[in-house]
Amino acid sequence: MNVYSLFEKAAQAHGPKVALRQLESGREWTFHELYEALGRVQAGLDAAGVSAQERVALLGSADARYLLCDYGVMAADRVRVPLDPSLRCDEQAAQLQDAGVRLLIHGPEHAGRALEIARAVPGLALSSQSALLDRICTPQTGRIGPGADRLASLSYTGGTTASPKAVMVTHGGLSAAVQNIIGVRDMGPGDVLLNVRPVWPIAAVVLLAHLAVGGTVLLGQRFEPAAFMEQLRSNQVAATSLVPTHLARLMDEAAPHEKSLPMLRAIDVGAAAIPVALFERLLVALGPRIGVLYGLTEAPWSCYLPPSSLAHLEGERRERRMRCVGRPLYGVEVCIRSTNGDPLAVGEEGEITLRGGHLMAGYWNRPEANRQALRDGWFHTGDLGSLDEDGYLSITGRMKELIRTGGKSVLPAEIEEVLMRHPQVDDAVAVGLPDEEWGEVVAAVVVLRPGCGSHDRAEEALIDWCRQQLSSFKKPRRIFFVDQIPRSHYGKPLRARLRDQIRL
Repeated sequence: MNVYSLFEKAAQAHGPKVALRQLESGREWTFHELYEALGRVQAGLDAAGVSAQERVALLGSADARYLLCDYGVMAADRVRVPLDPSLRCDEQAAQLQDAGVRLLIHGPEHAGRALEIARAVPGLALSSQSALLDRICTPQTGRIGPGADRLASLSYTGGTTASPKAVMVTHGGLSAAVQNIIGVRDMGPGDVLLNVRPVWPIAAVVLLAHLAVGGTVLLGQRFEPAAFMEQLRSNQVAATSLVPTHLARLMDEAAPHEKSLPMLRAIDVGAAAIPVALFERLLVALGPRIGVLYGLTEAPWSCYLPPSSLAHLEGERRERRMRCVGRPLYGVEVCIRSTNGDPLAVGEEGEITLRGGHLMAGYWNRPEANRQALRDGWFHTGDLGSLDEDGYLSITGRMKELIRTGGKSVLPAEIEEVLMRHPQVDDAVAVGLPDEEWGEVVAAVVVLRPGCGSHDRAEEALIDWCRQQLSSFKKPRRIFFVDQIPRSHYGKPLRARLRDQIRL
């Protein structure tokens, strides 16, 4: 299976039905029109002299024209390289040079940045989205899509200019991920999926899966709680996807209620853990409509906790389930391993390793990184976790994020959960700071709720709060206060940036 085949089959089965709708403009594309757009993209790439398997970068917004170019590049057997619009020009240029990108397709709002990048990357050609999508071409007939082992995408996992690292995704791996998603999501023809997240990273895969079953993708604007609730209501939305910080704002600013959203079946949440207290508030307000997923750029949608999983649980069992990320999907195996690589028993904590057809093919031009990450067919995630007796996976932290203080290991998530239970705390992240005596000391970066008084008093109160609920070596020695925690597009805290910020 390949990207082209997915859209060909969708057009045959659901041709005149609406596939994409842009919320702001109201513009719609049927499955037939989407399929035809893929042909225009291929014709444009052919005319530009871009050969099969050459790399084509994309820089745009979360709109339909970006998606059409994104899917069109892959369907045409070229390798898409999606760019994070929030990166600096030198970071974007470093990724294009690393990938050997031949052509950059950009949206109108990024035309200036595209010219700036082109000046930094010798030999880079530019094309606007309109130059590809608005061209007149002969409808495609008798076309065969790329083979399963052909590269579909290079997706960069970081923005540093020192060592950009791209995940290689094949058409077979992408198709396996799509099949995994379809297998666990209760969605079908006509169901509306509202997207308010960036589409350039992994979100495009979820939208692809929804389109493959004949669902309609509604492309909204940036997340704003009140507007988001109205979009859910007025468009009969069946599913959407948010990050935990979105959920916290939704509960604080929009007061959602399950009876006002009769069509909504799932809000899928990934990237970071949902604090238990917030999860409880969501269940009271929305009922069992929160789905939790676990995946990485290297292995998208590996585990899933369906909304129905919490419907009939109570007490300690319910709380344990809220702390997990579900069971492995049909085509996925999970094994927890010790530092020596040996499989661990149920309940034991170790590194999460994954196996399945959805895994990346490796890192682009990074043989040493591949030897470390891919061993005997298993991907070593660097995440820490455990499996319970029912096969549910819990994430406890990142191996690289462990705080080593006085010879003991501290998981940041444990401290963050305690801090988030304090009524004055709106957001919190724990980090380790270098210390001559202890190696590292535990510190916390906190966002206070409005009207919480002086920072000195708050620091004393929060350290005392942690002292009551954590072992002495785990409590923060210092607490720093900021207006906002810097987070990635996935909602994950940018710990390195935080460390630099609080050292100043």
